[in-house]
Amino acid sequence: MQLLSSASWGVRRGPLSDGHSQELLNRTPSVRSYDSCQTPCKTDCKESTKNSKSAHHTLFLVQFLQQLSFAGTIVDSYQIGKFFEVSPAFSGLLVGLFMTGGAVGTSFMTLILQARPTAWKSFRSIVLGCQLMDTAGVFLYTLLMILAADGQQTGHGWIYCLAMVRFAWGLGSGVTGQLAAVTITKVTPPHEIPEEMQSLQFWQSLGLGMGPFLAGLAALTLPLSLQDATQYKLCAAPAALLSLQVVSLLLLFSGFAGLCPSSLEEWQEAEGNGNSAGPVASTAPPQLHSGRVQMLFLGSCFLLCSLRGYAVAGAEVGTTMLLEESYEWNRHSIGFLVSGAFLASIPLRSAYLRNKSVFSTASWIRILALIAMAGTLLLFSRVAEVMPHGVALVLADAIMFPALYLGEGLTRGLMLQFAKDSTVLSANQASFLAIVLNNCARTVAPWLSRKHISTGAPSQGQDLFATGQLLCCGLFLVIFEFGIQQVSEAGGAAPAPVIVIGLPSLNEAHNIESVTKAVDAGCHQHFPKHRCILVNADCQSSDGTPDIFARTPTHCQKVLLRTALPAQGKGAALRLVFEYMLQVDDCTHGLTLDTDVTSITPDWIKSFSLALADHDFVAPRYARHRLDGFITNLLIYPSLCAVFGRDVRQGIGGDFGFSRRAAEAFLAEEWSPSIEKYGIDIFMTSTVLKKGGRFSIGEVELPAKVHSPSLPKLKRMVLEVLEVLLQQLKGERFSLEKLQALPRIVLPPQLQEQKIPELQAWEGVDPAVLLNLAEQCFQEDEACIMATLATLEHARRDETDSFSAALAERTVDSTTWAQLLHSALTTEAGLGSLETLRCFFFLRAASHCKDVQALSNFEAENLVKSQRDQLARLARRGICHP
Repeated sequence: MQLLSSASWGVRRGPLSDGHSQELLNRTPSVRSYDSCQTPCKTDCKESTKNSKSAHHTLFLVQFLQQLSFAGTIVDSYQIGKFFEVSPAFSGLLVGLFMTGGAVGTSFMTLILQARPTAWKSFRSIVLGCQLMDTAGVFLYTLLMILAADGQQTGHGWIYCLAMVRFAWGLGSGVTGQLAAVTITKVTPPHEIPEEMQSLQFWQSLGLGMGPFLAGLAALTLPLSLQDATQYKLCAAPAALLSLQVVSLLLLFSGFAGLCPSSLEEWQEAEGNGNSAGPVASTAPPQLHSGRVQMLFLGSCFLLCSLRGYAVAGAEVGTTMLLEESYEWNRHSIGFLVSGAFLASIPLRSAYLRNKSVFSTASWIRILALIAMAGTLLLFSRVAEVMPHGVALVLADAIMFPALYLGEGLTRGLMLQFAKDSTVLSANQASFLAIVLNNCARTVAPWLSRKHISTGAPSQGQDLFATGQLLCCGLFLVIFEFGIQQVSEAGGAAPAPVIVIGLPSLNEAHNIESVTKAVDAGCHQHFPKHRCILVNADCQSSDGTPDIFARTPTHCQKVLLRTALPAQGKGAALRLVFEYMLQVDDCTHGLTLDTDVTSITPDWIKSFSLALADHDFVAPRYARHRLDGFITNLLIYPSLCAVFGRDVRQGIGGDFGFSRRAAEAFLAEEWSPSIEKYGIDIFMTSTVLKKGGRFSIGEVELPAKVHSPSLPKLKRMVLEVLEVLLQQLKGERFSLEKLQALPRIVLPPQLQEQKIPELQAWEGVDPAVLLNLAEQCFQEDEACIMATLATLEHARRDETDSFSAALAERTVDSTTWAQLLHSALTTEAGLGSLETLRCFFFLRAASHCKDVQALSNFEAENLVKSQRDQLARLARRGICHP
């Protein structure tokens, strides 16, 4: 795998057709559906984007406050241990128990997300609940400190109570930490995840910096009457933290400045001003790697999170003890200077943002790790002696803390980006393990660091502590080089090719879920080395079709596109699919599948997967009922064969595969209103056929196609298909060569034996219904139709039967239909020709229906072929231009 630019993962920024909307529903990584999109997108694009940004800002604020709470007690922790007469190591453990609570909170949130994958979207409830827990924790901690200080209670029972409260105080931090990681992974485009995670780490480091500052300020501003009382100084920092916590809770509860949206939809912003400058981290799709390699990559990330947690927590707690014991600093001075060390992340992040395009993400992680290692050298006693009064320790912290935090932010971003598509661990599980291991390390680090410092002579303890920090930073760099960089180099330079599967829909709520699941399963099984994107192009359904699509669990990424107008047409929906396909940088092929098909299975995708590698356009070849597909059998099939000499059996089948070049060709043509409706299928097929040898065309055999009845829309459908067909064939020559079969992917024998379901009369196969449609067409345009027939009969009176007689008898045989169709193809198609051909089509369909009712499906197919050949014979009689 190679670290790639944002273009290798994301979609090029830019709008689709004017007025259309686009929503990207994040893909889910594995067969476990807990990371799936489960909740419908009920907000529009702008509202979703606003909620996403508000959620990010809220998470940054909450994590800032929680890290501030963790660090705000560090300055006083050593004195608290002395007040309660416990060892320095135990005072460090008191600090670290906050992180233990965080690990438990993370576990709790992870279990919730496993059981209820959409729980993360109940954003406001979770955040406010955690803030309420934090407020209760700091309140109990402050109350216990005040009671203990006021009564001079120094028994071990009090310190154990404080330890339990400190543990409970950290629960909310763990919950929101997991929520932050999952939410950022869900609502952020993959190539932007490392940057967002670094932003989160930046705000966490600010919280760690402001905690000691607030504690020092509280001790400094304590009333003069209490400044000499050590026990009351210990209450100042908790009281200040309590005040800040109450204010933040009230602000979030009131929705201040639009923060904390009540719920959050799965949304990937697609209206930016362009890709961010410079290389953005992006790992090659994990599914290209074995499970062992995936675990190596993710396991390395987990270790890096743990090492960063140990190094930061250990350095913060260890240096405060050294400054207080060895250099006799007072607590507010320690608070201010340790705060300054963390706030050094501000200039470092500014430098990163200004120069991030200069180096790759891997190089930045390596540079930051080396900076942190250099900082640890200042912790050794001999180096510290060069700078008096402990300045070296503060400088070491100022170098280490921001470098470790920002580097680990990029690393965790890579981890979540990788986990988003991993087949081993989901983003939920990966985030859980990273946070728990980090919190465990931050629990142990304060205790172990102070234990090291308390060992032997002061200089020996300090050197032992410094050695631990140096080893920690060194291991960080080694693991990164071995576990992440090596995996990156082993993955190959090319990103996974992308296939876009378009699912146009209008009020298909009854069937969209089963189609989505079947297509997703087929893509997962038969496109293992591709990244598949399911695109529901919806014509503003009124029955909740896009909502059902959005909450259907899938392996593949899902995208929701909406046409600008309700019921705008299948063609308008597919135009959005073509435009979207060309926006995806590595998209090589596309599929479009009708969402009213009830017989679709994963094997359909298998057939297309075998054909797409060799062809620019792949048409279906179904086993269809003899009474189904009248437009195809009587109009499209004979016309395409006569004009192009290619045996395209299902020219308007609706289920096509096509290359990127073909999609470009579709969009390069002029689109009439009928193309944006039911004329889209014949437009696609004829566009490719007109290109001749420039596009390779193939067929895939598919099982029986069972779909919704076409009767309610048949009248309009015929007119739109006719208009596009005649327009597309205008100026083309009839083929005088022998009909050429297309290369075909043959259906497996077991699927060929499947029985074709019988159709019922209400499904549009009743001749009386078709005759009634013909009568309606005639009554609506009688004068125009009669005038057109008179013109045709006069022009071809020596070679045609009487069209008027066929109309009067309400019966059109195959010969009359072939003559009329030939006339339509060889004359200028005006409105009269279209209406006439539509009226006669329904008459011919009714006659054909009677002819084949008693036949088998095989016999009926032979009859369709004979009618095809009738038109071809007329074309060979010397009339070469349709």
